Amino acid sequence: MMKIKNQPRTTAFISAICLAALTYAANILAAGGGAPVVDQNFKIEAGTTLFKNVNVFNGTDNKLYKGINVLVEGTTITKISDDDIAINADHRVIDGQGKTLMPGLIDGHAHVMINNGYGKIESDMDLTDMSYRATIVAERFLMDGFTTVRDMGGPAFGLMRNINSGHLLGPKIFPSGAFVSQTSGHGDFRDRGDVGFSPATSGDIANFEKFGIGAVADGKAEALKATRINLRNGATQIKIMAGGGGSSKYDPIDTVQFSKEETCAIVEAVKDWNTYVGAHVYNDRAMNRLMDCGVKSFEHGFFMNEETMQRISKEGVYVVPQMWGLSPDLAKNPLMPADKIPLVAKLQQQFGDYGKKLIANDVKVVFASDYVGVFADAERARRYEIWWRGESFGDNFEVLKQMTSTAGELMALSGPRNPYAASGKLGVVEVGAAADLILVDGNPLKDLSVIGGNDKWFDADPAYTLIPTIHIVMKDGVIYRDEL
Repeated sequence: MMKIKNQPRTTAFISAICLAALTYAANILAAGGGAPVVDQNFKIEAGTTLFKNVNVFNGTDNKLYKGINVLVEGTTITKISDDDIAINADHRVIDGQGKTLMPGLIDGHAHVMINNGYGKIESDMDLTDMSYRATIVAERFLMDGFTTVRDMGGPAFGLMRNINSGHLLGPKIFPSGAFVSQTSGHGDFRDRGDVGFSPATSGDIANFEKFGIGAVADGKAEALKATRINLRNGATQIKIMAGGGGSSKYDPIDTVQFSKEETCAIVEAVKDWNTYVGAHVYNDRAMNRLMDCGVKSFEHGFFMNEETMQRISKEGVYVVPQMWGLSPDLAKNPLMPADKIPLVAKLQQQFGDYGKKLIANDVKVVFASDYVGVFADAERARRYEIWWRGESFGDNFEVLKQMTSTAGELMALSGPRNPYAASGKLGVVEVGAAADLILVDGNPLKDLSVIGGNDKWFDADPAYTLIPTIHIVMKDGVIYRDEL
């Protein structure tokens, strides 16, 4: 199927629409009747594919199953056996030659639409700039083996629709829409002079609100309205800001945001739509308020104590941290305000064993790159995050579960709001699961570099190149990258 050259993408998403249709059509003619076909809207349809002689990491077991055959029919895995599987002569057969077949990777927290620096977005971008760049972000996620991304803040609805319809290349996207924040909260990106004590003295709203990246809402009525607009637009879950952060101007990281009344009102409204709320949060007081109201995922959460971890485990809340936030290399991040670096360094010293404590307290952890900002910074951070998680948790199997089966469980919490439920479970290689698969050269249980882990971050080469050990990327039974 389609190959993406091993170099940075500098032209308009050339693999989409017309050129994609021509490329796929040519490959389909060469591949035979069992290969995917393209309809008049450039939608790619899955066929039948047999993976022979692969070693399988199934997403749940700490081992490779060797010499396995896996049959994909349509969008679903239908047979797994160590015996031969019979198929028609015109169906696609891939001899894995002992390479590792594993679930497509899942990023539990990214911002596909926030694809430049915050200052640039406020001063020199409009929604078309961000949307164009988002097509490149989405394609590179898929080429890196990420077949699913939970977008935790941004207007990613149109991107999701056009990927789902086959007009663009990219992963499955679970969009939150605009993150909901109080005034002075982590989602309030207005300048100091923009905010007064009455409508008459309040100036222009931030581009973050104009573009649908965030929504500033105060009081139960405003919070409910912002939440319901996101649900109306197609949010698969809702993201709220429940505490301060490192990238915003006016909310110290120790603060608690949204009252209990506001928080519980949002959660109840989201429950009425049969999905769930995730929250940007760092401290124990905020987390316990969130659990009182029924919030189901904590984004970041670095500064919790073990008592809170135990309650999180008991209540089945998922924690979705980008572990590079506790890395000594964080000081090199250009998005980090200089005046907050000393505080971050102090907190790193205090909470450096955060990852190991989460596992010791049986907390469900999901991988997060927190993809945000310019391509080179965000892409290097994503690959660094894979490596750093291995260091932070001390267990590659745990990291792989966070990127596959545990993340798949979190995606399933969207219930009927999940646009991909018909394909099957995410994050596992099992009969009935979605045919989201990658074939890699090497054993990721022993070496995370085979799925892109890199011990360099901002000192890594800023140019985007393909991960050479990833040979095949399949999403819903369609091969989007084929290096064999």
